Amino acid sequence: MNHGEQLSEAEVLESQLVFTALDEASRAGVARPVVFLLDCEDPIGREIAEHWLGPEVVAAAIEDRQLEEGALEESQTTVFAHAFAEADSRREVPAVFPYLAEVFDLPLPADSFLAIAVTGGGASALSVPLSAREP
Repeated sequence: MNHGEQLSEAEVLESQLVFTALDEASRAGVARPVVFLLDCEDPIGREIAEHWLGPEVVAAAIEDRQLEEGALEESQTTVFAHAFAEADSRREVPAVFPYLAEVFDLPLPADSFLAIAVTGGGASALSVPLSAREP
């Protein structure tokens, strides 16, 4: 994604943001993509997003969200989604989130992909069924 989106946590999980990142990774030839949902208002999520996009892009997205009318609700945050290769994720994620190391050894359900949400000072992993894509 080239811009931030303001979504509640539930909306992020239900949104098509993960599929956009998956599609971009597929077009770029990323091997076995793992989609990351990065909460840019979380210190760890922001650090990852800044490394990927640059601090100026992330700061501008957060500022834009904060200026939007009604965006001061606690359920709102600035989220970017990006997919990284499974091999890179397997190597790098456990260094930051050791409790997710085993996730990469678990089989995924058929017709699904791995997504990792970085928010709330930590991260969680889930499998996303391809059937969740909106037509």
